[in-house]
Amino acid sequence: MAERSKFDTVATNYAAGRPDYPAALYDTLATVLGKPLAGLDVVDLGAGTGIASRQLAARGAQVVALELSGPMIEQLAATSPDVRPVRGSATCIPLRDNCADLVTSAQAWHWMDPALAVPEFRRILRPGGVFAAWWNYTQRDSTWEHEQELRIEAADPNWQAVSGPYGKRDNEFGNDDKLTITTHEFRWERTISLDTHLDNLVSKSYIAALPNRDEFLATERAILSEQFPDGNVTERFGTHVVTVILPSAA
Repeated sequence: MAERSKFDTVATNYAAGRPDYPAALYDTLATVLGKPLAGLDVVDLGAGTGIASRQLAARGAQVVALELSGPMIEQLAATSPDVRPVRGSATCIPLRDNCADLVTSAQAWHWMDPALAVPEFRRILRPGGVFAAWWNYTQRDSTWEHEQELRIEAADPNWQAVSGPYGKRDNEFGNDDKLTITTHEFRWERTISLDTHLDNLVSKSYIAALPNRDEFLATERAILSEQFPDGNVTERFGTHVVTVILPSAA
C-alpha cells in the first residue's frame, strides 16, 4: 500500500513521462506464444496508466488492465479507449478461471508478493498460456547519466533497493519443472524534451518519495538545462523480460 501511495501522487507525471516498451518485446511475446497477439485475451497486472495495455491493444489483443491505484487507473481510463480497466489487486484477481491466453506485468511485478500473485495468474491463464513480466531500466554509464545517478544517491542512499535488479528473485515462480521460463534483453533509446525527462524522473518511486522532491527536481532542471541547451535529452534503456509458459492440458 505504501508503494501505491507513492504513485498516487505522481500519476500525471507517470502518464506524461514514462517511456513505451520496444516493439521487439511484443514480437518476442508472439514468438513465445507461437501465435500473433491479435485476438488474444490478455490481462495486464499492475497496468499503471496503461502504457503496455495500449501497446498490446494496438496489436489487436483484447486487454483487461488491472490496477490498484485510483489516480493511476483514472489516467488509464481517460487515455485507453480500447482497453477494459478493472480496479483490483494482482494477488486477488477479480476475474474467472481460464480467461486469458497471456498475463502481463510491465514495470510492476517486483511490487507483488509472488506467493500470492503466482497462483492467481496461473488460475486465470488457460493451459499452455504465458505469463510475461518486463521492466525498462535506465542506462547510466555515460557521463551525464552517471552524474545524475550520483545526485540520486546523495538524495536517497537506499534508492537502488527499489530500482532493481528486477525479475531476478530466487524461485519466485516456484519449483514446478513443468514451467518453461526464459529471459530476454533489449537495448534502445528515445530523445525527448527536458520536461518529459523530468516527468519520467519524478515518476520513479524513489524520487516521488523524497521529502525535498521539488528542490531535487529544480536542481536537475538547472543542471540539465546547461548540459542540454537545445532542451532535448536522449534517454537510453535496457528492457528485461521474463516469460513463463504453462504446461498444455494433458
